[in-house]
Amino acid sequence: PARKRFLREARTAAQVRHENVVQIYAVEEQPLPYLVMEFIPGEPLQQRLDRSGPFDAAEVVSIGRQVADGLAAAHAAGLIHRDVKPANLMYDITSDRLKLTDFGIARLTDSSRTRTGIILGTPSYMSPEQLSASKVSGQTDLYSLGVTMYHLLTGAPPFQADSIPRLMDKIVHQK
Repeated sequence: PARKRFLREARTAAQVRHENVVQIYAVEEQPLPYLVMEFIPGEPLQQRLDRSGPFDAAEVVSIGRQVADGLAAAHAAGLIHRDVKPANLMYDITSDRLKLTDFGIARLTDSSRTRTGIILGTPSYMSPEQLSASKVSGQTDLYSLGVTMYHLLTGAPPFQADSIPRLMDKIVHQK
């Protein structure tokens, strides 16, 4: 069952073809299938944020548009990323574009319910639905994109706490 699920999700991810999504190739070798990702010359936005601080508003708007376009292509293929954050957005210096990467915890729309007791993703960027192990949709990626844009603009995510449970409580209950 795990191999079949891996292959199904790998094939779906490999079908997403968009200038703002890293190209993934599903290789079905025996005894183990694997994924190969295109090489992107550049750096993750988190690295630039750490080095240079917040981005200017016009750049954040451009980033948001590019990532939203890439997410729309993934969602159209039935794929929910579930971990949109600055570390998973690569700036490609050769094309002067953003590329959404790391579909490692992405799930197909029809199997998007998080298993009980398991949280997948980076808590600061997760939607309330993800944190409460509810059914997720493409809207969870849009929530995470909004948090990412806020972080790029201000230098910090909107919700912060000294523990994961407190952080989760803020995300679920505060505006």
